[in-house]
Amino acid sequence: MTISFTIDSWGSFIAIIFYIYLGMSFALTFAMLLHMKYIEHKSGGKKMGQARIKELIQAGRFRQVPLYSPEEIREKKALGVVRLSIFLSDHKEKSKVMIVCPGGGYAHLCTEQEGYPVAAKINEMGYTAMVLEYRTGFHCSKKAPMHDLARAVQYMFDHAEELNVDPEGYALVGFSAGGNLVGIYGSEAQGYAFYNTKKPGTIIMGYPWTNVNHWLRHPYWNIWQGIIGIWFSERCNLFMFGLKNTKENRDSICVQNWITDDYPNVYMFAGGQDVIVPAAAHTDVLHKALKEHNIEHVYQRYFRIPHGIGVGIGTEAESWLEEAVLFWRHWSGQDA
Repeated sequence: MTISFTIDSWGSFIAIIFYIYLGMSFALTFAMLLHMKYIEHKSGGKKMGQARIKELIQAGRFRQVPLYSPEEIREKKALGVVRLSIFLSDHKEKSKVMIVCPGGGYAHLCTEQEGYPVAAKINEMGYTAMVLEYRTGFHCSKKAPMHDLARAVQYMFDHAEELNVDPEGYALVGFSAGGNLVGIYGSEAQGYAFYNTKKPGTIIMGYPWTNVNHWLRHPYWNIWQGIIGIWFSERCNLFMFGLKNTKENRDSICVQNWITDDYPNVYMFAGGQDVIVPAAAHTDVLHKALKEHNIEHVYQRYFRIPHGIGVGIGTEAESWLEEAVLFWRHWSGQDA
């Protein structure tokens, strides 16, 4: 028996294969998103962060301060949302400092998952931790989060005696879009030197959104994951740049573009199951740029980790923060 295919039958066969691909890739992507939400809820440590804040309030070691004056806020109301939550160390000697920048795609802040719990754990290790609540969403504008981080760094130095901290060699910790923020701030041209502040000692990034233009070049076998990546990137760019979402502006916040030989040392981690900020398009690219400029860094890539794990309780990345602090201690001379 001879089987022959007409143009119509070939077209039908290809259509069936395409529909199967769409259905299976959609199911896989949906399952990965559900898994991400489950792990995010399980591993974030929200209750731990809240408990630590209550404990510090009772001990008089928790503060929340606005970073802009009443006069500045009257002139620009968006500045009123910016504040610094300070988890003070209980040591008599001056402590080192880490500033934590939660993620949220520059649309909102994941403070309860990626801010307070991380600061609480750092504080329990004996350090002063500060959580920056920077401008996002409709309060955001071009480079507004970078301006807010500069103000936080300056506040830390200006109030070092009052807070009983040694801010030299401070560390910046950022997640997702917060990773983009601290990554850019670590550069001389676009960050600390541009804002006339001291250079950070270490940049720590969790699943950072660093390669802003990646979806223009990165091939996605999974069309649904590609759509999510484009949506996330363009949402971030929209809130950051508004209608001036030009390639030039986007390039200005691609972290790998600003790595130079004097960039701070870096600790970063990412997950192999991140459908929001794929490691291959972001941390892998940044890893390559750091290697090219001989920057001391550690890159941990965890196979089963999705986006948004925060401190990573109960995951294979549960020890990442302790490792990052040890890395910071070593390169800031605290172990000398």
